[in-house]
Amino acid sequence: MLAAVDRADPAHHHVVSAIAVERSTIFLPIVVLPEATFLLEKRHGAARAASILDRIGRGPWPISGLEPVNLQRATELMARYADSRIGFVDAAIAALAERLATVRVYTLDHRDFTIVRPRHAPAFEVLPIA
Repeated sequence: MLAAVDRADPAHHHVVSAIAVERSTIFLPIVVLPEATFLLEKRHGAARAASILDRIGRGPWPISGLEPVNLQRATELMARYADSRIGFVDAAIAALAERLATVRVYTLDHRDFTIVRPRHAPAFEVLPIA
C-alpha cells in the first residue's frame, strides 16, 4: 500500500503495475496504517504523511478493521509461528484474509505470508512477484 501511494518509493511502479491488473477488491487492513504513517512521516514529514493518508481514506480500497475474533486468531498465529517471529501486523493481516476468504495478499515482505498456512486454503498467494 505504501509503495502504491508513495511515488518516491523505489517499488512504486512495480506495485502499481501489479495491482492495476487486479480484478477483485483490494482490502486495506487498518493495522497497516500506523506502520505506514510512521514510514511516511520519516520519509516526507507529518504534513505530507497526513495528505497521503487522507488520499488513502478517500481512495478505492475499503479499510478493514479487526474484530475480536481476528485479534484472537492473530494471537494464535503469533504463538503458532513464534519460532519464525511473525509479528502482530502480519498475523492480523492473515487473520483478516481468512475472515474475508481471500488467499491473495499484496506485500513486499513475502516471508511471513509464505510461512503461514491459512485455515481456508493451502497457502496464500503473495504478490507482487519480485
